[in-house]
Amino acid sequence: MPSKIISLIFIFYQLFLQVTLARNQFKKGDITQSNLNWVENEAGFKKEKLIWEEIDFKYERQIIENSLTQKKNLRNLEIKALDRSVTVNYLPYPEISHYVPNGYVEDDNKFLTASLRTISKLRFCDSANFETKCADGLLNLDFNLLNGDTYSFNTKFSLQSISNRGTPFGEESSLGFKLAKEISPKWSVAIGGENLIHFDDSIDLGRNFYFVASTYQKLNNNRKENPTLLFINVGVGSDFYGYKGNGFLARTSCFGQPNLTGNGTNTCSWGPIGSVALAFNDRISFVNEWFGYGYGTGISFKPIVEKPLIFSIYATDFIKGFPVYVEEHCPNNKCTPRFYGNISLSF
Repeated sequence: MPSKIISLIFIFYQLFLQVTLARNQFKKGDITQSNLNWVENEAGFKKEKLIWEEIDFKYERQIIENSLTQKKNLRNLEIKALDRSVTVNYLPYPEISHYVPNGYVEDDNKFLTASLRTISKLRFCDSANFETKCADGLLNLDFNLLNGDTYSFNTKFSLQSISNRGTPFGEESSLGFKLAKEISPKWSVAIGGENLIHFDDSIDLGRNFYFVASTYQKLNNNRKENPTLLFINVGVGSDFYGYKGNGFLARTSCFGQPNLTGNGTNTCSWGPIGSVALAFNDRISFVNEWFGYGYGTGISFKPIVEKPLIFSIYATDFIKGFPVYVEEHCPNNKCTPRFYGNISLSF
């Protein structure tokens, strides 16, 4: 992995530590020695101070505040989005998709989700996985701008040039958006687009409009705090999502070039997209997704219980000859398994 990507991961980790430490510090001026109670220890030899602890992390606080709601309403849960992952009654869960967007309203505690996507090699590259000349990465910064109980609007800034594949670091950047609406306790929808506004002319990620609907099914009604959930996202998308043989639904304007499916014009193809994810609990999920350019299968996990720090790893192109339209872009017209993954942190 290039040194710049490693540096970005280190920066994210340091930010995560600083945010965690800052939120767990209490105001020392509010508590003085004179107003602390003293207790005898069990042996009765000396007096000791009480051990004080203040819990002020927003997700922990929301879990406590919503505990009564969870007990009253076991059938319908409050599902919110943290970009590609979700929260369930404000408890962070892993990703429920990666390339495929979800339709959920963004969590109102979130201000920013920073994610670092890496891929072991590009499809057309004739080399082994994880070699520097073929590996690539993408930095996404997802900002929550507007939030209500049943709607949200956020923007996503994407930076493609974080590897050393011939473009200077910081070039190939773009902007997208997501507008989400909850239409019932079980269903939410979103319209949006990724990489819609290009800040240079060398981006090769596509202009990817989408419309998706999301729902869930609770699989174990007895577990209240971190239930097993089946998540389903289904929708349509353009360009990257309507790539080659998957773009059979329609052709519309892409509002500019470059794009992936316009063949030199401003039009793009549209195709179906979707994902199915089984979240065993709030720590690990098993994800399958179809995103037009290909498919992916993998796992997403959350190593720390209350913290929205998510790791994901997926495999793609591992089914020989499927889909048939990608073979022409693989070396010697033969695709081999590739891997992509993600590290994300929400603030």
